[in-house]
Amino acid sequence: MCMSDRRVCECGRNAAFLLYGNNLLPPEILVSLYCPQCRNQVSWDPHTMLEDCGWVLEYDVEGAQVLLNQRGLTSRATPEFIFDKGYLTWQGLTPGDLELNRELHQRLAPLIEQDLALYLKSLKSEWLAHVGALKAAGWRKAQHT
Repeated sequence: MCMSDRRVCECGRNAAFLLYGNNLLPPEILVSLYCPQCRNQVSWDPHTMLEDCGWVLEYDVEGAQVLLNQRGLTSRATPEFIFDKGYLTWQGLTPGDLELNRELHQRLAPLIEQDLALYLKSLKSEWLAHVGALKAAGWRKAQHT
């Protein structure tokens, strides 16, 4: 089971949907979240921060290491490890993917009763195009799909 959360960035103009894989790390491990508009408020620290297409996630890496070790994981905690292994990452492929996915399903929903096969084909086609665009834009999680 995984916990998810919506977190507002430091400037308050944007929010991200986050996933806490296997509930190993609490929300407090994400010290700060910076959107592309407020990322200039922070001094870059590669030991605690990860950048993904203009968004910056700042982790309490030491706290994460302690918690991961307590749960039997001996890998070295780094921002990349925490994010890429899904312990505290986007819910979806980008900060707003959850909302975009909801909107896509809502927009295509009328097709379900009219033509289920067309609904499924449209959903697959649009989602694959979306993922392709995310890959081209350099989104980190999209690169692994």
